Amino acid sequence: MKEYKEYLKEAGNVHLAYYLEAADSLDIKYSVLIPSLLALFEYKNKHWYIINTVTPLTSSPSTTICKRKHLTNLILKRYGLPVPYQENIGSVIDAIKFFNKHKDIVIKPTQQLGGHGVSILPQTEDQVIQAYENAFKESHSSGSNKVIAEEFIHGENYRFLVVGQKVIGAVRRKAAHVIGNSKNTIRELVQAENDLRKEKLLMPILIDNEVNLKLTRSNLDLDSIPAEGEEIILRYNCNLTTGGTTEECMPEVHDYYKQIAIKAISSVGSEFGGVDIIAENISKPSKVAINEINYNPGLRLHYKVNKGNIVKVAIPIMEYIRDKYIN
Repeated sequence: MKEYKEYLKEAGNVHLAYYLEAADSLDIKYSVLIPSLLALFEYKNKHWYIINTVTPLTSSPSTTICKRKHLTNLILKRYGLPVPYQENIGSVIDAIKFFNKHKDIVIKPTQQLGGHGVSILPQTEDQVIQAYENAFKESHSSGSNKVIAEEFIHGENYRFLVVGQKVIGAVRRKAAHVIGNSKNTIRELVQAENDLRKEKLLMPILIDNEVNLKLTRSNLDLDSIPAEGEEIILRYNCNLTTGGTTEECMPEVHDYYKQIAIKAISSVGSEFGGVDIIAENISKPSKVAINEINYNPGLRLHYKVNKGNIVKVAIPIMEYIRDKYIN
């Protein structure tokens, strides 16, 4: 077996690299046809392709359902799964009405766009207007003239990775944050954290309007000096691309949540995907909602955990594909 860095050099990106490493461990032959994009895998006269993060396990209909958030919400609700209340809205006036009725809300584009155009917990009508305009811009670029307004669900964020009828990975996702030391400003703590993230090949914490707004709501700013051990949450979203972190938590997970994740993937007509769940307490049944289903989930958040054990989820995925193709 080669070191991961060698697979990364071959693959051209982290996503394909994990699949190459898994293939090697399973005696599956592979060829990188286009670095950072396309790899061919071969086993006993059978073959399949993986394009970046897209495996052959996801059908075209399920991809469409997962990409369009209102369709995901509709299908999950039809199968009795817990989802936030949401509406498709087509005007600023509708957005303000939704805000005045529900207060704690999220405004986002109609399609999955890696968190772009998503505004969480706007506090004033002016912020709602800005949130609507940001989401509409992203939706319009994808061919839609609608945005989604959704109730905000309080709780911790989790990603469940499902293949077949089994949860193979579960991580707790935390928004970008820093820990105070009674000496450095938040700005300095962010810089120190970004230096560490660079060594681990992780995306940096970006200081932008969302960070400034989150700090303002906590009566802080970038020049504030947090107390020793004080955790300062910098964003609302938990994406790795904006500085989020993950903690492997499979031993804590109650079977109740595993069954929800498995049913969610099945309900959209897929065999594989990442289910984003918000729950109050993952160790026992509690208030829960499915936030999103990812049809082409990246694997990095299971390998680059900040706490807990690394789970090499690419191996059971490749085993499942291999067995599906040779049987």
